[in-house]
Amino acid sequence: MLRVGRYVFKRADARHEFDGIHRLNYRTFVEEIAQHADPGTGVLVDKFHHKNLYFIAVRDDQVVGMISAHAEPPFSIATRLSDPSILERPGQRPIEVRLLAIEPAERNNIVLVGLMWCFYEYARDQGFTNLYISGVSERVELYQRMGFTALGPAVAGGSATFVPMTVAFPQMQAKLSKMIVLWKRHMLRMGPDENGVMESVNGLEPSEPNVVCLLPGPVTTAPAVRDAFHEPPIYHRGPDFVARFERVRRQLGEMVGGREVALCNGSGTLANEAIAATLGAEVHDEGGKRGIILVNGEFGQRLARQASRFGLNPRVLTWPWGSPWNLDEVDAALAEEPDGSWIWGVHLESSTGVLNDLAGLVRRARAHGVRVCVDCISSLGAVPIDLSGVYLASGATGKSLGSYAGISIVFANGRALPRLDLGRLPSYFDIAAHLGTEGPRYTFPSPILRALQAALAEYATPDLAQARYERYAALGMYVRRQLREFGLAPLADEDNACPVVTTFLPPSNESGPAFVDRCRSWGYAIGGQSGYLMERRMVQIATMGAIRREDLLPFFDHLGSWLTRNAILVG
Repeated sequence: MLRVGRYVFKRADARHEFDGIHRLNYRTFVEEIAQHADPGTGVLVDKFHHKNLYFIAVRDDQVVGMISAHAEPPFSIATRLSDPSILERPGQRPIEVRLLAIEPAERNNIVLVGLMWCFYEYARDQGFTNLYISGVSERVELYQRMGFTALGPAVAGGSATFVPMTVAFPQMQAKLSKMIVLWKRHMLRMGPDENGVMESVNGLEPSEPNVVCLLPGPVTTAPAVRDAFHEPPIYHRGPDFVARFERVRRQLGEMVGGREVALCNGSGTLANEAIAATLGAEVHDEGGKRGIILVNGEFGQRLARQASRFGLNPRVLTWPWGSPWNLDEVDAALAEEPDGSWIWGVHLESSTGVLNDLAGLVRRARAHGVRVCVDCISSLGAVPIDLSGVYLASGATGKSLGSYAGISIVFANGRALPRLDLGRLPSYFDIAAHLGTEGPRYTFPSPILRALQAALAEYATPDLAQARYERYAALGMYVRRQLREFGLAPLADEDNACPVVTTFLPPSNESGPAFVDRCRSWGYAIGGQSGYLMERRMVQIATMGAIRREDLLPFFDHLGSWLTRNAILVG
């Protein structure tokens, strides 16, 4: 999708968009140039509609321009050529533009170039070599400016005449590139539209403010969070900052059952590194490193890799992606661990959308005298969490809390930390030192602290926090129900599904990146470009942060329309 001012350029895939195309066809090819007899319906459906692709220009939710194309013989241009065999030249992969229609009031370079570029990018990516059109005689000069050459004289079609024309895609790219440079200069002179949106012409990516973010990070932030982030910075050693810092620590600790909190400037990965470093620096009289790591997704695997980097050699229990921890198997492994050992897993495995049973794990581990460490990076703020029985836990700000990434959180009981070999513990990972310092231990940027403080207003009282958790639960259930209605089963079973991330396979054997691009053309950014998702052909919808149900309604309308049309084409 490309947005330029009030125009949106995209590939058509929704029912209302096809209705708009048929009405535009009628106004253009029946009423304006009288190529077809008037059916009296106000709509004209192209005879090749079943195999056409449509690229459209939309303004104020109305289709104001369109290009239709197809690459399946027979080509309509063949009837206008003296030698149709040129369409079958060796090494050539042709595609034909069937129709080009633009509302008279919208016939400007913005609409034409936007349509042509969207079509060109598709054709280039699909490996087509030559474009063929039947150009309306009165517009031949326009087509020539885009690099087209005539293949023969004009041929009558109804009350209009058409000139068969072609262009090779390298020539088309050269012509379009020049037009885009001029287009960009024109738009920059015009300035942003009434919504403050400028187009992006460097590659013609969509303007991000117009894309609904359904990613598991960055997440959509509430206006209060954005406003707080953009306040002027303050000194991190000043009394105002230190007071804010300590209030945030206290609130985070109270949210999870009364833990002490270390805040560092970094990502959630940094918090897990601090936990691994602490476990690796523990001094044991009997020597050796003990422990168990639970793996049922990408982030459990990362814990295992992080543990290895800090000299740990734990036992690793694994389950298939999409399955929760099997606590009976965990219990059997715990029985073989010495008293004082540890077990570490991911509460909300965001690669799969599985919410593991943390409370059950804590009960089993306590019975065997084993300490629990847990990654709560995605679950913190998504569901109620009690960490009162947990040894060490990690969190982050750029996930379900609904703030910006940049603060790593470690929950701990400072009195329970054992003797550590500080010679093997990097100073930044010294959790006890962070817990014992009033304010930040090292330089800390005020914008992300202020944003976090604003985000935590959603959890300021038990009632507010419960309302937040219930909203997340309802959104997640809505997403999963909608996907199931379209035959797209979430990877996680309903009994183990988390409320803020839903992972599933794209429809119609489409690749993950292709489906991500399709969703972006609808105005939605979803997950699917991470390596661990791409290799499994998985995508995911996250509803973290300030996402509302009404934000999701158009997404499922687009998805349903596209699946319906796809089913018709396949049938």
